[in-house]
Amino acid sequence: MFLDYTEEQRLIAEMARDFTAREILPLNERYDFNKPITREEYREIWQGLLPALMRLAEGMDFSDLDYISLGILIEEIFKANPSLACTIGMALGPAMILHLFASKELKGKYMPLLFTGQKVGCTAITEPNVGSNPAEVQSTAVLDGDHYVLNGTKTWISCADISDLAMVTCRIREGSSEELGVLLVDREISPYESAELPHIGLKGFPTGELYFSDCPVPLENRIRRNGSKRGKGDLGMVLQGFEYARTAMAIGAVAMAQAAFDHAVAYAKERRQWGKLIGEHQMIQEMIADMATAIDTARFLAYRVLSLLQQGKRCDREACMAKYYATEMAVEVTSKAIQIHGANGLSEEFPVERLFRDARMFTIPDGTTQIQKLIVARDILGLSAFN
Repeated sequence: MFLDYTEEQRLIAEMARDFTAREILPLNERYDFNKPITREEYREIWQGLLPALMRLAEGMDFSDLDYISLGILIEEIFKANPSLACTIGMALGPAMILHLFASKELKGKYMPLLFTGQKVGCTAITEPNVGSNPAEVQSTAVLDGDHYVLNGTKTWISCADISDLAMVTCRIREGSSEELGVLLVDREISPYESAELPHIGLKGFPTGELYFSDCPVPLENRIRRNGSKRGKGDLGMVLQGFEYARTAMAIGAVAMAQAAFDHAVAYAKERRQWGKLIGEHQMIQEMIADMATAIDTARFLAYRVLSLLQQGKRCDREACMAKYYATEMAVEVTSKAIQIHGANGLSEEFPVERLFRDARMFTIPDGTTQIQKLIVARDILGLSAFN
């Protein structure tokens, strides 16, 4: 059970803060993160960060990196630039599925390309008529000789428009059988179309739709859980991926809330009203206390999941708890940060309004707050609200 950082993890946190101050924050001046990052910008940024990450890896021993240390790094990058953190995380997302489930051939072919930024990845589950229940996806891949023919539309897909690779959840038909499966679709080999979708926050984070029309996908690009010959358990593979995604979102939410909190504390120590610092007013102090407590609570929930993942344990309930509590907490904390800033909090000259919009984006993807609660309650009661 996670309760506090070890000394080694404290050192890693310090190194991660130094890394983001030196490598991430300057990017805010060089790039316009008020519009979606382009493929070229992503590659330029990622390849520019790689040498510094390699130096950081030497100090952090990435070869044996524990999940909590990885969470610390994610949290620091999110605090510095949420849009960039989301883009990097989702562009590398298929690497996790490849690492856990893919054949040696697919791993060897695509993981180096993802990690060097030569290929940008995305994970495609959601469809126009399918959101919270991946078992209902309608995109279909039909076996045709030595390849599948993929048709369908995916929506609200992170990094869709800049992607070179798409990890696509679809219905796979082989003869008379049909089952849920996952295909790795390489745009260069299996051309697909994409379009950007505007959204209220995380303006620099590309999010859009994917269109597959008679898209040929090589047979060997099917990802099979535990190397099975049939797709049995492939839905479980998708759901297990949600544990990682929801935990990462919880940590990102904690980071955004922490950033807004830090700005609010600094402002409360500088702004004067009624003849004294606003931080000396009781109602401001109440908000500060509530914000600090909520952030710590969410952080403990998120890092508890990382601790369980480190032990190799399934933790669907705990991941759902962390995701819904942390993301809702971030909306509340960033809103209070705006309130503490008063009218200045509504101005684009101050960062808290952007953090509020960014945080609001996190309560819906990878399962809404309401879906997370239903999963938690089902696990506790053994009774399902789903049909």
